[in-house]
Amino acid sequence: MTIPVLLAGHGALPSGIADAAELVLGPQPRLAVCELGPAESPESYRERLADLAGPVSGTGAGVLVLADLPGGTPANAAKLLAARRGGIRIVTGLNLPMLLEVLVRGGDLDELAGLAQSAGRDGVLTEPVLTR
Repeated sequence: MTIPVLLAGHGALPSGIADAAELVLGPQPRLAVCELGPAESPESYRERLADLAGPVSGTGAGVLVLADLPGGTPANAAKLLAARRGGIRIVTGLNLPMLLEVLVRGGDLDELAGLAQSAGRDGVLTEPVLTR
């Protein structure tokens, strides 16, 4: 079963990472984004996130939410949604390696959440400077 992935974050970050992932992998119909606007209230954002999670969770497999900042409005909105509905796993620290790994791998909701966490962490490296 394919797990829907919902990107939650501040500004255009979720769309930018989704666009980058689709540049690498092609169209991703299981991917949805929810951007927090600069003047948006937490309540309004929570409602939009719930609306997006509703259609993508129609598979019965749950929804994986990848949020940008732990403790930020998008992550907190996802936590409230998960508490009310269940079937939602949240991983914070959204980055491109995390998303790419989740999109190319299979597994259940808990496996994908673990994969997202490890791929996100392992994708942060200090690259050596090239010398002549």
